Amino acid sequence: MIMNRSGLPTYHYLEMNRKAMLKKKIIPLAVYIYRVDPAAQHPIQHRLGEELLKRSLAQEGITEYDLRRTKKGKPTICAPMEDPVREICYVSISHTDGFVVCAICKDRPVGVDVELPGGHRLSNSQMRRTEMKLLKKEFEPDGEALRQAADPQEAADRTRRFCERWTLAEAFGKMKGVGLAFSEGYDEIVAHPHETRCIDEGVVTVLAEGNSDEYLQVEWTEVRKNDGNFLPDYV
Repeated sequence: MIMNRSGLPTYHYLEMNRKAMLKKKIIPLAVYIYRVDPAAQHPIQHRLGEELLKRSLAQEGITEYDLRRTKKGKPTICAPMEDPVREICYVSISHTDGFVVCAICKDRPVGVDVELPGGHRLSNSQMRRTEMKLLKKEFEPDGEALRQAADPQEAADRTRRFCERWTLAEAFGKMKGVGLAFSEGYDEIVAHPHETRCIDEGVVTVLAEGNSDEYLQVEWTEVRKNDGNFLPDYV
């Protein structure tokens, strides 16, 4: 009989998980992923991110809106010509070498982040030192071990785990609209519904405002260049 960490037979454990999930509230949201030339410069990635958001909103049936940004750059989708301003859905955009992603949630704030383990952002030591000052210590439990790992596979596994935590922190900061300038600790952040997916070498994490009694139902869509010319080819 196959047992798991809880000490219960696996089928009992799975049934308990299924019943627990049925009690939770579902948060539907959509994540769109677009591959770009890894050599594309930051301004091109940014432009593609906004274009991906525009096309993705149309896919979700949202065509009449004003795109605005907060003082910290967070994109907001507002009802056109309304005063006071009213958000009609919540979005987040992220890009890194080779990928552009956006997330759309119709009823609550959302954040998304994509990174490459060992990519330019995470390997830029000066940026990493600066940003890690803003992250609580628990976001890098394997930091020193990661740098000293002798086994290539062990180092790769630790790098990916770090990347998953990094994208979680970034997604939370984007959801809040404060970047990495937040005071919440790791346990508070993971209480929000979130999901991480690996797309080849990329790591994508999406997080929505909520609590442990809720879970995400994410529709993942990878947009390809031949999908009806979905995006212009800037690269």
